Amino acid sequence: MTNNTIFDDVFRTMVEKMTYLVVPLINEVFHTAYPEDVKIVQLRNEHQLEDGEIITDSCLRIGDMLYHIECQSLDDETMAVRMVEYDFAIALEHRKKLMGDIA
Repeated sequence: MTNNTIFDDVFRTMVEKMTYLVVPLINEVFHTAYPEDVKIVQLRNEHQLEDGEIITDSCLRIGDMLYHIECQSLDDETMAVRMVEYDFAIALEHRKKLMGDIA
């Protein structure tokens, strides 16, 4: 599913190049208290599914926590469902990495 807009590209660039803006966002949205200089690991945004590929706006790791953030510029009634789909794909991918791909 590739349906990128200029807003998606700008948001991804901001997350990658201006991480000092990401920490306050994560702290506000997820009710955390990370210091501004916390190490942020950028994870892949492309995730393979059996029926295609999904591309998330951002997938980050801080410590042992994974964070997935999407920037939505349009009123999209499917966003909540897509977030669940994206999060399951991310969780399954990282579980396979942790446990070894035994499937």
